[in-house]
Amino acid sequence: MKLLLVEDEPLLVETLARRLSEAKFLLDTATDGEEALYLLNEFSYDLVILDLGLPKLPGLEVLQTLRADQTNNNRSIPVLILTARNAWQERVEGLKAGADDYVGKPFQFEELLARVEVLLRRKEGVSEKLAIDDMVLDLASKQLTVGEQAYNLTMTEFRLMRVFLAQPNRVFSKDELIQRIADQNYDRESNVIEVYIRKLRKMLGKERIETLRGLGYKLVVGGAKDD
Repeated sequence: MKLLLVEDEPLLVETLARRLSEAKFLLDTATDGEEALYLLNEFSYDLVILDLGLPKLPGLEVLQTLRADQTNNNRSIPVLILTARNAWQERVEGLKAGADDYVGKPFQFEELLARVEVLLRRKEGVSEKLAIDDMVLDLASKQLTVGEQAYNLTMTEFRLMRVFLAQPNRVFSKDELIQRIADQNYDRESNVIEVYIRKLRKMLGKERIETLRGLGYKLVVGGAKDD
């Protein structure tokens, strides 16, 4: 899962980035409101952790702009706001602007992590597994089962497989896949997508991930064929 952390306190950014990475999340960071909106327009995320007290553009304005932008692919994703524990007015304003939950500063990381996981489960649905045809992806163990064969996936393999299973038979461009599985420092000229597509094909069967020249890749399920 790919998160965006928007926070301007360097020590807190460093601590959260380390702890969230240890929890197996892919993370981008922004230290002001303008950078946050830029990243939200350029990349796809599963959840945003948003501080309200930001330089250049307040967090509340970032949230309002995101929710109002009909063209933004991240418009409806969960947003967890960070706010001073005694600033109840900020919490109310954030929730009214479209935030899904909040954590008051200072906080324990375990509480933040629990709230992030709850929001992600709500976004994905109750199930802890994605299952289509003979493929089952366990979201907790990161294990993929194809028929009777089980595979322990790397984090990149897991992220890529999750993208495909969440929207089967949909064509994803290389750039879109990069946005979903890599962080903001990723080299777009790299061939990492091709490398991991080959690895997944060895597990699924070559015909299960189709290449559409000039368009991208799709996971073929239910006997679907190209028009």
